[in-house]
Amino acid sequence: MSQDRPPRDDDRSARHDPSLYGLRGSPGAARAPSLDDLFAALVRQSHVFIGIADTNLRPVFVNAAGRKMVGLSPDEDISALSISDFFQATDQAALRDVALPTLLQDGHWEGELRFRHFGGGSGTTVHWRAFALYDDAGGFIGAATITTDISARKRAEAQLQTSEARLQAAIDLVGLSPYSWDPRTGALDWDARLKALWGLPPDAPVDKQVWLSAIYPDDRPRVEAAVARCTDPTGDGVYHIKYRVIGVRDGVERWVSTHGRTSFEDGRPVSFVGVVVEITGQMRAEAALRESEHRLSATLEQLPIGVGLVDPNGRIVLANRVLGHYALEKIPSVDGESSERWRAYAPDGRRLDPVEYPGARGLRGETVVPGIDFIFTHPDGLECWTRVSAAPFHNVDREINGAIVVVQNIDWEKRAETALRDSEVRFRRFAEHSTNVLWLADLESGRLDYLSPAFTQVWGMAPADMPDVASWLASVHPEDRDGATRALERVGSGETLVLNYRIQRASDKAVRRIRDTFFPIPAIDGHIRLVGGIAQDITTETGLRAYVISAGDGARKGLVGSLQAADYEVQAFASGRAFLNVAGSLMPGCVVLDLEEPGNLVVASELKDARAQLPVVAVGANSGDVSFVVRAMKAGAVDFLEPPWAPEALLFAVRTALAEIHDVEKRTRGRDEARDRITALTARERAVLEGLLAGGTNKTIARTLGLSPRTVEIHRARVMEALGARTLPEAVLIATAAGVRPAGQSDA
Repeated sequence: MSQDRPPRDDDRSARHDPSLYGLRGSPGAARAPSLDDLFAALVRQSHVFIGIADTNLRPVFVNAAGRKMVGLSPDEDISALSISDFFQATDQAALRDVALPTLLQDGHWEGELRFRHFGGGSGTTVHWRAFALYDDAGGFIGAATITTDISARKRAEAQLQTSEARLQAAIDLVGLSPYSWDPRTGALDWDARLKALWGLPPDAPVDKQVWLSAIYPDDRPRVEAAVARCTDPTGDGVYHIKYRVIGVRDGVERWVSTHGRTSFEDGRPVSFVGVVVEITGQMRAEAALRESEHRLSATLEQLPIGVGLVDPNGRIVLANRVLGHYALEKIPSVDGESSERWRAYAPDGRRLDPVEYPGARGLRGETVVPGIDFIFTHPDGLECWTRVSAAPFHNVDREINGAIVVVQNIDWEKRAETALRDSEVRFRRFAEHSTNVLWLADLESGRLDYLSPAFTQVWGMAPADMPDVASWLASVHPEDRDGATRALERVGSGETLVLNYRIQRASDKAVRRIRDTFFPIPAIDGHIRLVGGIAQDITTETGLRAYVISAGDGARKGLVGSLQAADYEVQAFASGRAFLNVAGSLMPGCVVLDLEEPGNLVVASELKDARAQLPVVAVGANSGDVSFVVRAMKAGAVDFLEPPWAPEALLFAVRTALAEIHDVEKRTRGRDEARDRITALTARERAVLEGLLAGGTNKTIARTLGLSPRTVEIHRARVMEALGARTLPEAVLIATAAGVRPAGQSDA
């Protein structure tokens, strides 16, 4: 077989022999090619794989096209290869077990296999046709193959399948239902999904009558007109319409959108294809959107502020009625003419540039809240204050698609702020010139927000040194501190009250008497967070004050007249209860109590229990009942006058009562000062003072304290200096007034 093989593709003498093509000699001398010549040319010039194998199925010949297909060079030896070597490993089993046995048994086999590429390529999908070769006697002499490269076709088929799969997936994804219609016969071809939209089962027959019967009656004229247009040869053949369908069997209303095109031949419609998709959800959403927009528009119209939507070019595309009052078509930042009617100023006083306006900033993506205050000039020249805020408006992709602007009329607010500032200026001027201390405190934070300048004079320290309520309480005399704390609690619950208390100044240790009026300052929500007060220093107050309590007009006028004639400041009360209601807030003074009204003795009794600086002079007829006078004196009256009383007697009794107040005040002040001085002593100095009070000498005190007499003498000198005493008896009096007891004695 190898001797009779056709010329190989690399047989150069055969490939270039001119005689094979009738080219040797002159045209008249050309010989006719033999059958072998023609066969050799066919094999050499073929574009398919042609191979021959011997009786052992060993490859002995592969043409040039075949060698190129599998990556063999023209001169490469193939004698060492087997047929299976030409195939990819995954197909060699099928070749060995199926293809070659069938070839030897039936004389032929064909099928799709995959060639390998000897040069390392990816290989080729081929249609392998193999057939056995026999001699004239029918003996098996080998096999041959004519193999076609079908890779391109397979790729095209795969792409087609992929495309069809994608198309079907797209159809399924969006719920499309393709359909066709024959305008000549009226035949309709619908899938199951489309039948379901008409409320029909998958096997239901459909025709034009079924189609038309389910169309919503109000929509049928539009549909029929659209069909007429798409079948008109003079038109474009396009059919596109949305309409409602009432299910034939289920009665459900659905919206559908259909799109198709008619094909024409010789001016006549011959076919139509289209698709239908259900859009019920979309149409309902659009209806809901329209309803929502209507509600939004109605809501915006009710707002007391101007609200508008601005497109990216600054044009106002949606505005409520209030915004319309400002006569805007574009926001001022992009409209030079309207910007002249809007003025705003930076903190440094310069006028804002339009690019700094809220609308322009909103279009750049900024949120301007709470906004910028503008002075707007109406077309009639009237000016008013407005507050403009803005925010970017984003589409569903979060891209800036405009801005929302809000304009609020704050003219009243601005004028109120101006009035408030003027009021605050007047308040501060009053506070700066007042001898009383005006203060404000925040109950929640405990901070003192304001102390007027008089604070420095009364408390003897700078306002900065008393930052909070705790510092104020620390300045209050220890005996009055609980009352001050309770007063704060009461005013925090909404009560207004007057409190008298003492303070101890840090600068000179002096004790001052304060009359403080506490009052709550409710917030807008009614909650009391701030309290205020007016503190008056009454330490040295010596004015003449009297309070007359008498139910009878005549008696009351007589008492008041006598006192006022002597330059007393008089306040009259028609009943004891009326007086007691305000007694806690009254300045020290003498109470003239008319006992003609039964039960008035309770006034004297309650004032006595409260230890108020309001001594009582009782006036009334005892009718010879001495016990009546005794009861009055026990109730707390310091004197008793029986009518007819002389004005001089009344004035003497009142002066005597007020003198007692001054004496008590003087004794109290002396006691406080003594206590302050004693407090300043060291523990050792106080021990020496207690020893002196017990009658000890320097030696006995030294022996008791374990000190030397000289040391006791030094401490004694310091005690005398601290108490301001020149003699020992004077020091004893001061210490006794301060409540100091001799060594070894209890304070009980």
